[in-house]
Amino acid sequence: MKKYLTLFLLAFMVMMMTACNTDKNENTEQENQQEFAEEVDEDKVDENMVPVGETAITEGGSFTFHARNSRLKPIETESFYVNIDSVSAISGELDGGFKEYLEMDEIQYIQVNIEVENKSTTPLNFDAYQASIVTSTGEEIEVPNPMISSQFDEKFAPEEKKQGTIAYLLEESKAEEVEWVQIIIKAPMDENNEVVGEEFNIKIKL
Repeated sequence: MKKYLTLFLLAFMVMMMTACNTDKNENTEQENQQEFAEEVDEDKVDENMVPVGETAITEGGSFTFHARNSRLKPIETESFYVNIDSVSAISGELDGGFKEYLEMDEIQYIQVNIEVENKSTTPLNFDAYQASIVTSTGEEIEVPNPMISSQFDEKFAPEEKKQGTIAYLLEESKAEEVEWVQIIIKAPMDENNEVVGEEFNIKIKL
């Protein structure tokens, strides 16, 4: 009896693992097939941006910008205006107080500069600053790193605008390896937690 039970459990585990792998492969295939976000013809001009390929030396360390997309067209829905100003893939060698703060010698990360505005005349909840991402290298990061990201809650007053930066530490790949980033933001909700509109799912080429 124990032998049959063991064989049954093994068969069940194999079946579950196969199902999980199938789901993961299907999700990855869907992500790869998704079209890239619409872009404008020229980069958004910002004199403070470090050119791609160059390294910025700061008190916190040296930071190399491997790729950036600053040509993204803003997205508008009935309730929200979302402007992803730029998405950058960056590596850094840390120094001084920033090194002590993060307790790391070096970091690899994706930085997203984003502006969000509630277009409606009613309060809404929209967790844009807690968006999750998927990268071309297969990393799935559920939330930005709070130590290097702007801290905003999900509550938007009528016509309120928030502008900040969110950053995601890469643990399984290097910044220079990332070819695209998919940003996923849960659908907005009203004060009664009723969904208003749709989930934001934006794939950005670097």
